[in-house]
Amino acid sequence: MILLSKEKILENLKKDDLYHLDDIKIMETTKSTNEDAKFFLKHKNNKKGAFFAEQQTVGKGRNKRSWISPFGKNIYFSFAWKTNSNHSALDGLSLATAVVVAESLQSMINEKIEIKWPNDLTIKDKKFGGILIETVQQKRKLSEIVIGIGININMTEKEGSAIDQKWVSLSKFSDAPLDRNLIASKLLQGILNLSIKFPELGFSFYKSSFQNLHMLNNKPCVIKLPDEIKIFGKVIGVNKKGEILIKSNSEILSFRYGEISIRKEENR
Repeated sequence: MILLSKEKILENLKKDDLYHLDDIKIMETTKSTNEDAKFFLKHKNNKKGAFFAEQQTVGKGRNKRSWISPFGKNIYFSFAWKTNSNHSALDGLSLATAVVVAESLQSMINEKIEIKWPNDLTIKDKKFGGILIETVQQKRKLSEIVIGIGININMTEKEGSAIDQKWVSLSKFSDAPLDRNLIASKLLQGILNLSIKFPELGFSFYKSSFQNLHMLNNKPCVIKLPDEIKIFGKVIGVNKKGEILIKSNSEILSFRYGEISIRKEENR
């Protein structure tokens, strides 16, 4: 088993990217890389830090789901970022992050990576990666952002047996063993570039790429509201805020993540 190495991760980064990174830490075991990133933002004056771990003991995905984290098999990565952007300027950040992750990894495997809105990373309808973004607005124009990314690389079916949805590891789609240090470098480089471009260009810069990767785009879907009401319609894209757009009968509806759950429509 080859473990993550700070030196190997950094040697694959472009020198210009290193200029924007204030700190990087590789831990064997941690409770949560997102919590490590939050601590960095709270106690350090630095603006950008990267945190990797071989294993998380209490890692979480969206909706407070546990993120299964076997030792030395996957990528558990959080990026800490202080930015002079207010909260409203961060609309669509989670979708843009999914685009960056998908594009960073695509060349390493032989199947198309897709995104399920807002930011689940999938191959052949099976999830291999997730993103959890947490933000705190400290002042009117200062936000603390933590971007958490989990990627299944070499996890076996036995190790992932507790996962309650269809999932897969990237190694299933590679003819050669995957280099986790190279993957970590590609992810870090992509997120560093995102942290530079997004405050200036916003989600509009990533919107077209997202729609090309979105597995539900132009598909008939069923949307479930919190009160169990179901809406049937067709996904017609996302708007500039990253909200999903649904055409139901002659009406165009928009929804933010957290308001609904969505899946492809089966035969009614």
